[in-house]
Parts: sequence; C-alpha cells; structure tokens
Amino acid sequence: MIYLILLAGLILRLVNLNQSLWLDEAITALTVKNNTLVEIITNFARGDFHPPLYYLILKLWSYVFGFSEVALRFPSVVFGVLTIFYVYKIGGKKFGLVAGLLMALNPLAVYYSQEARMYSLAAFCVTAAVYYFSLKKWFLWGVFLLIGLYSDYVVWFILPVFFILKRRSIVVSLFLVPLLPLLKEQLFTGLQTVSANPLWGQVVGGLDPKAVPLTIIKFIFGRVSLDNKLLYGAVFGGIATAYLWLISNAKNKVHWLWLGVPILTGFLISFKVPIYSYFRFLFVLPAFILLVAEGAKNHKLKICLLCFISLISLIWFNSNQKFHREDWRATVNYVRASGNKVYMPSIAQDAALKYYGPNIAVNDRNSIVIGQDKTVFLLRYVQEIFDERDFLKRVLEATGYHKTEERNFNGVVVWKYEL
Repeated sequence: MIYLILLAGLILRLVNLNQSLWLDEAITALTVKNNTLVEIITNFARGDFHPPLYYLILKLWSYVFGFSEVALRFPSVVFGVLTIFYVYKIGGKKFGLVAGLLMALNPLAVYYSQEARMYSLAAFCVTAAVYYFSLKKWFLWGVFLLIGLYSDYVVWFILPVFFILKRRSIVVSLFLVPLLPLLKEQLFTGLQTVSANPLWGQVVGGLDPKAVPLTIIKFIFGRVSLDNKLLYGAVFGGIATAYLWLISNAKNKVHWLWLGVPILTGFLISFKVPIYSYFRFLFVLPAFILLVAEGAKNHKLKICLLCFISLISLIWFNSNQKFHREDWRATVNYVRASGNKVYMPSIAQDAALKYYGPNIAVNDRNSIVIGQDKTVFLLRYVQEIFDERDFLKRVLEATGYHKTEERNFNGVVVWKYEL
C-alpha cells in the first residue's frame, strides 16, 4: 500500500512542474549556472541568506541534467517523495499509512516539492533525522540533521527539540561552528537591507500577529486563498480550528515538540530579525501531519474528510492559474514581441529576466537612458518597496512616453510605453 501512496505522491508532484520559475528560483538557477562550486561558497553565499549546501547539491545535479525548470525542480520532487516515506515509517503500524497518505496529498508539501529552493530538502532531512533519532541510530541521525542544518538556517530551530529529548544536539551543534562567520556576514547584510527598505522586511518575514494562525491554515490548504480576506479567515480559519481540535487528541511528545518549538522560536526571533514566513517552517509540516493522523485514530470518516479537503485544495490550485508562480517566462515573451528595453524599481530583482531573456536590457532609476527607444516597458515588480514615489513612472511620462498597455503575468505587472 505504501508504494501506491508514494506513486500517487510522485504523480501529484509532477503536475505543472514546468511552470515558470519565480524570482527566488531564478536566483537559484543563475547561481548554480554561473558559479563554480568554490564560487558558490566564497562569493555568492556571502550575499545570500541561506547556507550554501543546497546550491552545491543542485550544482552537481545540474552538471548532468541541465538548467531547465523541470531539471532544477526535480531534486525537490525526490526529497518530497522521500519525506512521505519517512513520515510513514515514523507513524509505524498504528497510523503510518494514514500519515503517509496525508503527506502525499498535502497541498503545501506538493507545492514546495515543486520548487527549486531548499525547503523540500530541509523537510526531508529533519523528518529522516527524527526517524533515526527514534531508532537511536545516532550516526544517520547526525548525518541527515547536519545536511538540513547546512541547507537552511531556520532548521537550526529544531536543535532545542533534540536537546530537550536527549542532549546529543550539543555535539551536532559543534559542526555548525564553520558556518558562524558566514552567518554573521549574511545577518549583517540582511539587517542593512531591511533597515534601508523596511517594507522589504515585512515581505520576507516581518512580525505579524496573524503569522502563526496563517501557518496552520497554509499547512492544511496550501497556497489557495480567497480575495475576500474576512471570508477567507472565517471559512479556512474555522476548518483550521477543527484540525486543532483533532490534534488535541494526539499525545506524542516528540511530534508536539517538533511542531511547536521551531514555530515559537522563529516567532520570537522575528521581534528582532524578520524571518517568520510559513513556508520556511515546511520542516515541521510532517509533525503536524503525524499529529493529525494520530488524532484521527484510524476513524475512516475523519480520514476521508481530511483527504477530501486536501484533494479539493489541490484541484483548486492546479485549475486556477492565479495561484501559480510569477510568470516571468510569459513576461519575457511579451517584452520580446515589441521591444528590448525594460525599466524596473530594483535591478537586484532581475534574476528571472536574466534567466528567460539574457539579452534584454534592464535598467533601474540609477541607469536611466531616456529617449533612445520608441517602445519601453516598466515592470511594477516590488515597486511599492524600491520605488514608492514612482520615480521611474514620472520620469518616463515627463519625457514624452505614454502608457499604451498594461499586463499582469501572475504578479509581474508590466506597463508598455510608447515614445
């Protein structure tokens, strides 16, 4: 039965796998494409906000399979399917199959198993580490835990859990010492960026009272939402409350610590450092699934309802393109059809343009050359953060350009200007 569940999980993770890369995925793609293994560590990592191991793994993978959307995302698919297997193993005979099935169908797990970022790897490593911890296989526990710790800093919030249960995490923590100088430099750079652009801090994970409740809702429904936020909160929040009531029947101490300690730690740290976004805590989603499976107590009707909610969310997501990732591929095709000059608020956000249109000329407010092109395009991407006074728009219109068309490619808003 578990093999059918794994097959179903794999199939679900292959649906829409070739959709456009969004900004962060494009950064990943250009990083592994344009840097050697050594350069990823010595150059790129210094300006990033993650440990470098995931990029190194993807670099080795890309040597063989290339840099297409599917190739870059497929390792995350594999990590996602392996996470299903370890959730099943942790659940054991009592509720392993139910937990594995719920993990296979979980909309958020499916979404991030399709993304060329480190979150699926982190979830897999932590889940495997918890499994080997329960078996007291300390070497395998340490190996998987260290891979996770060297792939995503937020995974470090799992260390107190193992310390509470058995103080072996102190030994593993010693292996993190080589990362501390890099973390210090990245933290300094990140705080400088947030200080210069406070709104950016809110986007990447600023403190919000709704953050924790939203995490539970996203753990259940994934990326689907409603335009009416009051209705969204009432309906989705009501169902999330029912889930919380269900898991209140679960008694497994390890799973509760696994779920609660990292979320609480991340929330408290966000008072000082903006890191709290629900997707960064994907590595505690398996704990939530295990608690739900235990709380259902093999009650067939409850299990069917849980699966039904996940399936409806998956169908809703896959059938509605507005929930998909930013469509930079279509954006580049649109620009190429009648021009080559693009203006955007921050040239630091141009990775997706470079990935899909390496020959497109990209300019920001610091590199304006007005009047040389009959047709130009203004990308409104993160305009409210990096160009809140609409400087680019005002300059273009003051020098004779007028807007002739406006397009929205899943969050990438493009204005076409003619001279």
